[in-house]
Amino acid sequence: MAYITIINYKKKVLNKIEFLIWNLIWLGIIFLSVRPKFLDEYFNKNYNVDIFYIITILSIVSLLIFSYFNMLKIKIIEKKIDTIIRAESLKEVIKKIKE
Repeated sequence: MAYITIINYKKKVLNKIEFLIWNLIWLGIIFLSVRPKFLDEYFNKNYNVDIFYIITILSIVSLLIFSYFNMLKIKIIEKKIDTIIRAESLKEVIKKIKE
């Protein structure tokens, strides 16, 4: 996924901030996947919680946040497309009325 992020950055799909955020996310996921043993021991000792449980909750919350932002972007794009379609159809109606 980091490679795909780099490709999309080079194609100018992502800007620098999005590129950095996504690379940090991918590096964080890699770090948590091959996490050092001291993290497991630290959370078990101090918080009496399994780190897998924490990662699961954080992943569900992050999926909800990303889903929300996707929904917002889709709604914004739908409104823009709707206004463009309405403007074009009004132009056609006006042309037909004038003829």
